[in-house]
Amino acid sequence: MKLSLTVEADSINVLALNRGRIAVDMGGIELSQLVDAVNSNGCTLRIADEPGTVSVESPVPFRIRLSGLCCSTAHITHEDNSLLYALSHEDPEYGNAEWIHYTGSGYLIRLDAWTFPILRLKRLGLSSACRRLLLILMRRYQLGIIHLDAFGELLPGFEIFDW
Repeated sequence: MKLSLTVEADSINVLALNRGRIAVDMGGIELSQLVDAVNSNGCTLRIADEPGTVSVESPVPFRIRLSGLCCSTAHITHEDNSLLYALSHEDPEYGNAEWIHYTGSGYLIRLDAWTFPILRLKRLGLSSACRRLLLILMRRYQLGIIHLDAFGELLPGFEIFDW
């Protein structure tokens, strides 16, 4: 769920919960304005009696949502780029083009298409740097989709290849 709000507050405290949920404590704002802003974005706001309970829920169940991330192709090697291009252009009925898609400026990889996608990519010949990037991002953000794009942002803490 993506929720954008513009709020002027004296202080904001955010507590990370499991499954991508957060609890937010904001001081110096009108509660009725916050409730109206959140509910107008298609979500349901519930007021929590104590910290740690969920206060905003999406009407879309967690298991059917797709989470994704877009980052730069500079995080993969030139060989990875060539391999992903070849894999994305295989016969769509029998090849890897079912889960690795060429977008014109990069690749959209459906990580939830396989039970162990990193192992599958290793068997296909992807470099350890690319697999490490995907594995860390999958674990950190519970990704189902990653878009490696030439115009994507560089992520701090990951290798950058100049090709």
